[in-house]
Amino acid sequence: MKSITTSFKLTVLISFLVVGVIIGYVVAKTTSHWSPTPKEQQLVKAVSGLGVVGVQAADTSKPTLQSANYSRTGAVKNRTVYYPGTEDLAPDEMRVITCGSGMPVPSLNQGAACFLVELGNGDKFIFDMGTGSSERLMSLGIPLDYINKVFIGHLHMDHMGDLPAFWVYGPQNNRSGPLYVWGPGGGGTRPEWSFKESMENMKKMWAWMTGTLVGTIDTRAHQLYVTEFDWSKINNVIYEENGVVIRTIPAIHFEQSVSFILEWNGLKFSFSSDTVPNKWWVKYTQDSDLSIHEAFFPTGMWEEKYGFSAQEALNASTVIHTSAVMFGKVISLTKPRQAVAYHFTNEPDSLPKMVDAVRETYDGPVDYATDFMVWNVTKDKIRTRLGAYNTFVYPVPPLEEKQIATSGDRYVTPQWVTNGIEPELLPVIQKIYDDFNEEYGTDYQYPLKK
Repeated sequence: MKSITTSFKLTVLISFLVVGVIIGYVVAKTTSHWSPTPKEQQLVKAVSGLGVVGVQAADTSKPTLQSANYSRTGAVKNRTVYYPGTEDLAPDEMRVITCGSGMPVPSLNQGAACFLVELGNGDKFIFDMGTGSSERLMSLGIPLDYINKVFIGHLHMDHMGDLPAFWVYGPQNNRSGPLYVWGPGGGGTRPEWSFKESMENMKKMWAWMTGTLVGTIDTRAHQLYVTEFDWSKINNVIYEENGVVIRTIPAIHFEQSVSFILEWNGLKFSFSSDTVPNKWWVKYTQDSDLSIHEAFFPTGMWEEKYGFSAQEALNASTVIHTSAVMFGKVISLTKPRQAVAYHFTNEPDSLPKMVDAVRETYDGPVDYATDFMVWNVTKDKIRTRLGAYNTFVYPVPPLEEKQIATSGDRYVTPQWVTNGIEPELLPVIQKIYDDFNEEYGTDYQYPLKK
């Protein structure tokens, strides 16, 4: 036993001597700007494996991938996930964010149709605003004064259902100016179906809410500027400012429906909204940089997933919408740099079936949209990522000073209603006013006090 112990001690002593020699060799080399050979690199790794710390080769002239992208204290420069508000948009760049990729069925994972287009010149445009999309837009943390232009492809709830909420909640969420909206009408459609008529009805529906807030908070955001365009016109310019041109083409989706084409700085973005593949899309969206087109389930999946009858499934996927195999064909005819399939429930069982159906007719690059999928588009590159999102949202601070109406249409609650306040609460409320006036140097009086 004694000889074994002595032998063990001797082995440990020799090991430390060897390690010491290696450390001395490494230190000597590092102080002379050493570039290690492969064998020397293995040696350093071996020393590290023995638990020796603080030994490091000098920096070489070419930084490693890690040192170029990561820092102990700095932000990551090239993320695989998009974190809203953390990346500059280059002057020649387009960024498109999915704020709704799904179906009319309410879903926690996918809102209905909505895409935000951001341009390097500072302009931002929203295309469609289906149910569930407004909270996704809000989660991006963008001031509402920056996202005040909305283009609606047709008047279905899954394409404009959140427009009323986005408009009417403008004051509470610090939009300080009007909301501008574009939508289809004319073209022989019944006047009562027009976009302009729907906006008038929307204002009437929410008249109580918008009217009673006047004089309580800044309600300038309730201004609504409506532009109705003739949906039947082909390649029709409906917007042209700041180097941006937006055109519409008719869509085959009942009537009074359109698809959009945005062009800026040599980049082209196409969005189908809802449509059966048509000759106008094939002609005018050729060579788009980013082409977003609906892709519905194949017929059998409608029966399986939605409980449709066979006839309903056939009608839905071919008569008023584009099934996945039809999507593949129309994309093969238009040849975009990057195609995007949207407007289907994107979940683990359905996605492989959608991919198989598309691949029957198209073998080029396709992204299958889900909410918060993001594309950064330049003339040289298109990058696809998923975005992070905030689930606890507060409004972005206002960009302009608040203005509360003090006269004119300022609303005043009827006296008999305000007389119903509980008297025991008045001292509590008075203290709130006293503390406020002392802090801000004001002299506000509680308006409901008798």
